[in-house]
Amino acid sequence: MEKPSICIVGPGVVGQATGKVFVEKGLRVGFLGVISEQIEDLKKQGYTAFTKEEISSKDYDYDVTMFTVPTPTVKGVIDLSILKQTAIDLGKRLKYAKKYHLVVVKSTVPPQTTESLVIPLIEKYSTKTVGKDFGACMNPEYLREATSYEDTLNPWMTLIGEHDKKSGDMLESVYKGLFKSPLYRCAIKEAEMQKYVHNIFNAVKITYFNEMRQIAKYLGIDADKVFKYTAESCEGMWNPGYGIKDKGPFDGHCLPKDTQAFLHWSKSRKQPMPLLKSAIDLNNKLTRELGIKEFNYEDNNQVL
Repeated sequence: MEKPSICIVGPGVVGQATGKVFVEKGLRVGFLGVISEQIEDLKKQGYTAFTKEEISSKDYDYDVTMFTVPTPTVKGVIDLSILKQTAIDLGKRLKYAKKYHLVVVKSTVPPQTTESLVIPLIEKYSTKTVGKDFGACMNPEYLREATSYEDTLNPWMTLIGEHDKKSGDMLESVYKGLFKSPLYRCAIKEAEMQKYVHNIFNAVKITYFNEMRQIAKYLGIDADKVFKYTAESCEGMWNPGYGIKDKGPFDGHCLPKDTQAFLHWSKSRKQPMPLLKSAIDLNNKLTRELGIKEFNYEDNNQVL
C-alpha cells in the first residue's frame, strides 16, 4: 500500500532531518518554507522544495502536512506567531482540497495549543471541519541538534497524539515499518505535555548535578568520579520506572532525613542549594495537602 505524501512546513533542523529521512525511506516529500536560500539549497540537493509563492493552493496535493516551524521563547514567553500564520496559510490551501488531509504539529507547543489554536484557525480559513474533512495529530520530536538526522533515522520511540482514531491511524500508516523502535498513541494534549516533561526533566537533571558539582568543588572532591558511581548505584538512574508512579511524596526513613540533613549542612557552610531546597519545600507542601507527616528543614525536626 502506498504511503501518504508529506509536506514539511518549516525546513529547519527538525524539518530537514524529518523530511530527508522520509525521502530515504521511500516517501514522497516536499519542503515548504519562507527562507529562499534554504529552499534553493534543498533544491540543489535534489529535494522537492518551494516557497509559499511557488506553489498555489490548488496545486497543494499532499496527504499530510507536518508543522516543524519555530516556537521561540521571547522574554520568557512562548511566541506562537509563526505557528499561527502557518495554520492560517494551510487553512487557505485546504479550502481547495478534495480529499481528507492530516495536519501534524511537530513543533514544541504548550498543552492544548493544537486544539485551541491550530485546529480552530484551520477550520476558520478552510471552512472545513476537523474529524470530518481533516485530521489532526501532535507528533513530538526528540532530536539533538548535532545529530538530528541520525536521531531521526534511529528514533528511541515515536509518539502520536491524536484528535481521533482516524487521525492516528493515518499518521501511524506513515511510520509503519519505517523503524524498529516502539510507537505509542495518546491524546493530543498528552503528547504536547510529554514533550515538555521530556525536556524539563533533562534540564532539571543537569541542574541537579551542577548544584552537586559546586558542593564537590567546595570540598575538593572529584565530582566526575562520584557521579559515575551514582549512575551505577542509584535506582533513579538505572530504573526508568522509578519515581514516575502516582505514589505521593517521597517518604520513608532515608529520603526525608537525608535531603534535610544535607541542606542543613550546606547552609551551615554557606553553600546554597536552591534546587534541593525547592525539592524539600514541594515535597512538604504535598505531604501537608495529603495530611501526612512532614519534615521541617528550618529546625530539622519532624512535625505534623
